[in-house]
Amino acid sequence: MDSTSHEPVLTREIVELLAVHDGPGIIVDATVGMGGHAVALLAHSAENVALVGFDRDPDALELAARRLAAFRSRVHLLHAGYHELRARVEPLRAELGPVKAVLYDLGVSSLQLDRGERGFSFQQDAPLDMRMDPSATTTAADLVNDATVEHLRAILRD
Repeated sequence: MDSTSHEPVLTREIVELLAVHDGPGIIVDATVGMGGHAVALLAHSAENVALVGFDRDPDALELAARRLAAFRSRVHLLHAGYHELRARVEPLRAELGPVKAVLYDLGVSSLQLDRGERGFSFQQDAPLDMRMDPSATTTAADLVNDATVEHLRAILRD
């Protein structure tokens, strides 16, 4: 999939709420995906505002890097989950300034759903994988075949 063919939702509203006009500072995109929101935020923010983008999917980070190439000096992409946000952003604050905005666009993206081999879609015959980060060791098939009924119940409930 080409990152430029993906159009994120609510871009205008996100830019209105999160674009930073008084830099220096950091915008964190905790789920950068293919970079659609990130490119819009950088295009509408002050030139001394940096973006720190997180994603667990290395394919998404590669596409985001291409899409954000025009802003290269202002972009820091990290192969990490958003649960690592504080630990990974804190060291950048001295260089880039305070965190001014944070975006979490939670959910599964078309990057995962459209690729049968990723195992997210029932519309294509493929192994049940469902890993956001392909380097993670446990697949969805492992989980449903090896977890206890109580553990599965807790996952679905919680």
